Amino acid sequence: MERSKKAQYKFTKEELRELLYDYNKEKGALPFDRPKKVSIWDETLRDGEQTPGVFLTLDEKIKIASFLDEIGADKIAAGFPAISQGELEIVKKISHLGLSNASILGIARPKESDIEACLKCDLDEIVLFMPISDLHLKIMNITKQQQIDMIQKAFDCAKNHGLKFNWVSEDGTRAKPEHLLQVQQLAIDNGASSIILGDTVGILQPDTTIYLIEKMKTELKRWDRAKTALGIHTHNDFGQAVANTLAAVYHGATLPHVCVNGYGERAGNAAFEEVVTNLEGMGIKTGINLRKLTELSHLVEEIFGLPLSVHKPIVGSNAFSHESGLHIHAIVSHPIAYEPINPALVGQKRKFYLGKFSGSTSIINAIETKLKSTNLNIPRDIIKKILQDVKDLQEKSSKDEKKLVFKEIKSLMKNLQSGINDDEFFAIVQKYAKKYMKDSWVFNKKK
Repeated sequence: MERSKKAQYKFTKEELRELLYDYNKEKGALPFDRPKKVSIWDETLRDGEQTPGVFLTLDEKIKIASFLDEIGADKIAAGFPAISQGELEIVKKISHLGLSNASILGIARPKESDIEACLKCDLDEIVLFMPISDLHLKIMNITKQQQIDMIQKAFDCAKNHGLKFNWVSEDGTRAKPEHLLQVQQLAIDNGASSIILGDTVGILQPDTTIYLIEKMKTELKRWDRAKTALGIHTHNDFGQAVANTLAAVYHGATLPHVCVNGYGERAGNAAFEEVVTNLEGMGIKTGINLRKLTELSHLVEEIFGLPLSVHKPIVGSNAFSHESGLHIHAIVSHPIAYEPINPALVGQKRKFYLGKFSGSTSIINAIETKLKSTNLNIPRDIIKKILQDVKDLQEKSSKDEKKLVFKEIKSLMKNLQSGINDDEFFAIVQKYAKKYMKDSWVFNKKK
């Protein structure tokens, strides 16, 4: 049941300021010179699409891009034009949408053919990226100097074509410090619009994120951050993507990379809705219309076909839901007692649930309100009996049926997430390369 919009609470805003202490505003708790505003760089159409089992059509990408533009995203990475002609056409069509706010970006490796593919999309801005850790250099079988030469050649190519370019140091958080700094310095010296630190496998902690950001700020030379912005791209392998992104912003990064609902490869990326709500709460302007966050989340959830947890922060169905009688009693005095923000701020609604932990006069009042909305005027002693039966019903309900439903949902989720299975893959391999396969590899149809 939803609380009345015209509810009168026990405490005024002035009283609440006196009753609640905010340590986030304590002098020295956060850097005093943190940015006043940031530009949100969305990766939903690019890194988000790499979520296992997800494939986006042109129409779906247009829907998401248009909503991202409407909500206030500054940059949208639309895709990787060089990987296929189909992807090139999709990026080109998105670049021609005539969006009012967001710049459309295509990504490219430091290769002339990749940059030319971006040019065919009529893009004004591109993203150049390459893994720079020693492990990846070994995998690619190139030296650090050869990599520097490749990157410089790509910068020259982009500049010769009049392209605005951004540089991403993929796996930069596992690169040797001297090489990371050398690559970032090269980008600065070539006039990159931004340098992005990539925590590609999510191994940073907030403190080490701060350490790296401060190291770059101290040791990189001739860096005018008004011309070359600092960005951060984090992954959520250890659940730190949002925390690391926020830490980077508080220490000077102004281009946080985000994905709606935290989608992305493996454990995903920094969640759009969590990052922007946190930043706005700390007084950092994002340009995002927070009231449309839940609508955006649900749109992308449906298109991706990957249901969100009910406990998903900000946009989950339980984010502003309450059952405990003690909590609801306090919320009747003022919602801020058990909610950090008004749910309407992010396009959500407050909900009260009746169940085992329901109780107190406040719950009875809520039931009365719900019944009156249906023109029922029932005495309080009868309402108490109704409440008790509600609690008894939940306690007596069989969990066996719920467990069966749970197993069905988990099974359906596997179908949603599955790509091509091994049998399907080897059937395709056998179609073209049977003579090259060992007998033990030959695909046999299951009966």
